[in-house]
Amino acid sequence: MLIKKFIPEKIITAVYLDNDKMQFNVKRFKIETSSLKAKFLFIKEGEGNRLYHATTEAEPLLAVQTGRGNQVRKVKFKIAKMVDIMGWKAVGTKLMDYSKSIEMEWEQKQDENQQPELFE
Repeated sequence: MLIKKFIPEKIITAVYLDNDKMQFNVKRFKIETSSLKAKFLFIKEGEGNRLYHATTEAEPLLAVQTGRGNQVRKVKFKIAKMVDIMGWKAVGTKLMDYSKSIEMEWEQKQDENQQPELFE
């Protein structure tokens, strides 16, 4: 889903489905271990729970579209303003209820004056 060079100060933002509660949760956290070859689950364990999106953007903007046809609604969430940084074991904050018609993606900020970084 996301492969990046490990930088301990980087904040990870993740959106996942909590299948028991039928809701999307969002959390922001730092990786708190340097252990290698060990598996750490950072989303709530449970059947059907799965990661939808992850990013290391400092000010992530999540664009969400719900509904079909005439009932389409679009909303943008400024995640950094909604959710505080928490421990990686935390469940997270409820973003919205689950629906099959939900589509979401991270919006990329484009700054014309800033040259893209070759390495991060």
